[in-house]
Amino acid sequence: MQKKKYIIAATLFVLVVYIGVAAYIFPTQIILMGEENPIKLPRLFALKSEALHWGQSPLPLKPGENDFTLNFLGVWPLKKTQVFLLERCYLRLGGHSVGVILESDGLKVAGFYPVITEQGVETWPGKDANLEMGDYLLEGNGEKLTNTEILQRLTLDSPLIRLKVRRGKRIFETTIVPRRSKTELGIDKFLGIFLAEPVMGVGTLTFTTEDGRGFAALGHVIGDGENDSKGLLKKARIVGIKKGERGTPGEKLGLFERLGQEWGYIKRNTPLGIYGEMNEPLESELIELAFYEEITTGPATILTVLEDDIIEPFDAYIEQVFARREPTNRSFVIRVTDNRLIQKAGGIIQGMSGSPVIQNGKLIGAVTHVFVNDPQRGYGALAEWMALEAGAFNYIKKQASGS
Repeated sequence: MQKKKYIIAATLFVLVVYIGVAAYIFPTQIILMGEENPIKLPRLFALKSEALHWGQSPLPLKPGENDFTLNFLGVWPLKKTQVFLLERCYLRLGGHSVGVILESDGLKVAGFYPVITEQGVETWPGKDANLEMGDYLLEGNGEKLTNTEILQRLTLDSPLIRLKVRRGKRIFETTIVPRRSKTELGIDKFLGIFLAEPVMGVGTLTFTTEDGRGFAALGHVIGDGENDSKGLLKKARIVGIKKGERGTPGEKLGLFERLGQEWGYIKRNTPLGIYGEMNEPLESELIELAFYEEITTGPATILTVLEDDIIEPFDAYIEQVFARREPTNRSFVIRVTDNRLIQKAGGIIQGMSGSPVIQNGKLIGAVTHVFVNDPQRGYGALAEWMALEAGAFNYIKKQASGS
């Protein structure tokens, strides 16, 4: 009797583990091309929309997004899965070095300093206004604070400033009193607040949509991701390379004009990179997008800039392709095999993020991270997820319906 209980308990344990692992591994998002339906369900599982669909039955898919629930034995719902039915996609190839400037929704408080008044009294206007580090100053006297120049003007012209502030998800109002202080140039007014500089850096453009307008770059989030979501894209040129070594990542040394003409506008900053719209359509080579099922271990090519604005191809090798369970910027492992890139840069370096990766004449993804202890190897993001984020498929459907 006791032995029978052990057998039942062990069987239940194995069943629970199987259900948990199968549900975890099954993708939360699946992209299919055309009428292909290569979805393989774990045994004893079904997908449910209006009806149950088991492993061998075709899914009733409409173009675009389809929502299903993964069910065990057709009874217990375990997770939601999105299936995208999309057409073949063509993109404008990138590889260009870009300057990135992220602009926060407001001015971020980075610290405080004392203001010594004309009478020699130490005051702390920022702290007296109950501000804290990390707060975002959204408005001053009803005017949106999109740059420090606006706040500086209000400080000089107003006896007090009514601030609208965001702290986390909470928005509140407070007042701050500018204090007069002696400087080498005479009397001036100060708020005693250090403001964080915009997030800036150099990365690589991955692609634009077929019309050359919508762009994708970097392949990973920058800034804090939550508040730094809009910004500017600038043309950049590379003036030097800091070679990467084991334990010390290398870096592209790039220049771009902060106040110069914008090449594009950043609208979203996501775990899969930055996305937005170009000022003018990018006129570069069209390349077909490779889907997950087409990517294999083997030779590949990285497009990137090592000098000035010259895009060059470099040999690489796809060592491993991970299961496509959910969108991630670590979908495959890539190793640099090009001796010239290794000698000059050490392999993958900062600023190379977003560099397009091509295999068998198709765009498979973008370089996103370097292995700190092995700079010749790094991770990449799938181009299909980035194309979905960029709205590349929406453009194709719009063109098709228009014709």
